[in-house]
Amino acid sequence: MEREEFYKALLPGLPDDIAFDCLARVPLRFHPGLRLVCCRWRDLVTAPSFHRHRERIGTAEDLIFLVQAVVPVEKGGGSEEEEEEEKEGGAVCQPPVYGLSAYNATLGSWHRVAMPAPVPLFAQVAAVGREVVLLGGWDPASMEPTTEVRVLDPATGGWRRGAAMAAARSFFACAALAGRVYVAGGHDEQKNALRSGESYDPTADAWTALPEMGEERDECQGVAAGGRFWAVSGYGTEGQGRFVGAAEWYDAAAGAWRREEGLWEAGAAACVGVAGGRMWSVGCGGGAGGVREYEGSGRGWKEVAPLPVGMRLGPSPCAAVAVALGSAGEKVLVMAVETEGDGRNGRGAHGAWVLEVGSRRWTRTETPLGFTGFVFAATAVRL
Repeated sequence: MEREEFYKALLPGLPDDIAFDCLARVPLRFHPGLRLVCCRWRDLVTAPSFHRHRERIGTAEDLIFLVQAVVPVEKGGGSEEEEEEEKEGGAVCQPPVYGLSAYNATLGSWHRVAMPAPVPLFAQVAAVGREVVLLGGWDPASMEPTTEVRVLDPATGGWRRGAAMAAARSFFACAALAGRVYVAGGHDEQKNALRSGESYDPTADAWTALPEMGEERDECQGVAAGGRFWAVSGYGTEGQGRFVGAAEWYDAAAGAWRREEGLWEAGAAACVGVAGGRMWSVGCGGGAGGVREYEGSGRGWKEVAPLPVGMRLGPSPCAAVAVALGSAGEKVLVMAVETEGDGRNGRGAHGAWVLEVGSRRWTRTETPLGFTGFVFAATAVRL
């Protein structure tokens, strides 16, 4: 009797291996309910082996997490004072509210991630394994750069506080590489551009200082490509808004930064690392919109695809993230401003497009109104 109480079948009437396979085929959106059935189901569906099995049998789902400005879905939700001021033609000046959005690229669904505290404005996000690391940005209350780090396990929905960064920073380069999250550049509380960098190990919950870059780089872009962490472009304290063309990449073996010229041209673009160690740029570079691939030092960029119909040509910034969709191959999700003639979500709204890396074919992704806000950073996890 004691043995019978100790052991309960996963699904009555089925061998455990078959029950395990059945549970692995349940879509992620139902997993919160599965975790509530019993302790054994909870432990099973949150275990790494369970998600490895989902990968093996082809039921894993790709989740894209986006640091995004929240767009109110309903109009007229403000206070009486705000509505009266709007009627009189006055401006209601309030800071934007940011949230962490999640797009299921496998099923085409969107949802907002529950947060224990407000998301810092202009925070960065990167994925290591199945964990999502949210870090830096502006504290919503003080509007000052923060050292804060939060770590989400999408399999459990649980958050934990990570070890704080050594330096408060915002608008910095950030990317995940070889099990670590790298950050570099940005600016501090006094709006001074930074040369410093550090890397975070989520497993050890510890930061390691990097040597300083060769120059200050505020508003630089972070890219993991070719086994390297890149800090692309940016500008120094005295050169506010004058983006430089050079980039620096971190040589982990030598413990030093290497400078590379010619990675950035005038115009707004989003850099993203894709399969084969390549770096792509999406947007408007050098006055020409489109998707381009970096061919290496001294060789510059080559065109690989035009922008899709409905996506507005720069200078408005866009966000891009690459995701490998199993047998379907790798794709790049791009969030950008829609052209005014597109008219799907209103003027200035951001829409989503997916580019197949292999075929170079674009597909428009349905974007609900509540998820059409500006996207500052994005990352992808497979579960």
